[in-house]
Order: sequence, then C-alpha cells, then structure tokens
Amino acid sequence: MANMDEMEKAIRKRSESLGFRFVVLLLASWSAAELALYLFGGRSYNSLPTLVLMGALLVQGFSELSMKRRMVEGDEEYREPSNIVKAVVAVIGVTVVVFFVGFFALKLS
Repeated sequence: MANMDEMEKAIRKRSESLGFRFVVLLLASWSAAELALYLFGGRSYNSLPTLVLMGALLVQGFSELSMKRRMVEGDEEYREPSNIVKAVVAVIGVTVVVFFVGFFALKLS
C-alpha cells in the first residue's frame, strides 16, 4: 500500500468514523426493534444485535483509552484521572453487567 498524504489520511479517518457511526446506529435500531418485538409482540428475544453493539462499543472505548495512555506516557503535565472517577466508572460497568446477566437469567426461566 502506498504512503498516504495528510489529506488522504484525513479522508480515510472521516470515512471510517462515518462507517462506524452508521453501524452503531444500525445495531442500536435493530436492538430496539428486537426489544419492542419481545415486549409487545410476544416473540423470543434475539440478543445478537445487542451483544455485537456492546462488543463494538467496548472495543472502540478500550482502544481509544489505550491509545490515549500511550500518547501521554511520560508527559509530566498530564495527570491521571482521580480514583473517584475510576470507581464511578467501575460501579457503572458492574451495574450494567449485573443488569444484563439478571435480564438473561429471567429470560431463560
């Protein structure tokens, strides 16, 4: 692959960003439609779009966090977020996981 100049890199980055947003919006709509059919239509719940959506958002979030950490590694001006922020994020994450595990457990019973 040939080296890209800055304009080509910006175009590629913008198109990848739009593609990711489209896929996330499509998966969120599909998840909402499946949930509506489950709640109001009496159909069984298809969790595939929700799982793919959660996976895509987790991979994107963790990769962004990792890239940011590598960029500021060794920078004296940058300070890590406080432990309170980390604790709040951890509590929210655990709450979401417990909610979904409980939801699927109730669904199976």
